[in-house]
Amino acid sequence: MSVVIRISIPDATIETRTVGDDVHIDITPRGGPEGAGNAATQTTPGGLAPMIEAGDLEVGEALYWSRPRLGVRHEAQVLPNGWLSFEGKPYRTPSGAAVAAAGSQADGWTAWRRERDGVIIGSLRKVH
Repeated sequence: MSVVIRISIPDATIETRTVGDDVHIDITPRGGPEGAGNAATQTTPGGLAPMIEAGDLEVGEALYWSRPRLGVRHEAQVLPNGWLSFEGKPYRTPSGAAVAAAGSQADGWTAWRRERDGVIIGSLRKVH
């Protein structure tokens, strides 16, 4: 059986890749993931900004996501504007960075941990 899907999105890069029997379609706005390389990364606060302000995360702090069944450990860094840097690219949210790491849907709030103590970053969010 053959399936043809045509997608056209202005100002986006579309890539397909095969993972096992699945076909993944990656749609990335021009300029990179979550606005990488554009003014948004400079002015829009990221999801970690409130945790930096509260003193629960530090700028430059290392985060990790350990995936023992896959034998993989991902590492990211907290940027001054509350974004994460993963593999040299900025992501506005932990989930954005986790999706980039996993290649599929992932909840970054439960995946990423602080390197210094292993605390899940989602547990640092404050309910107001």
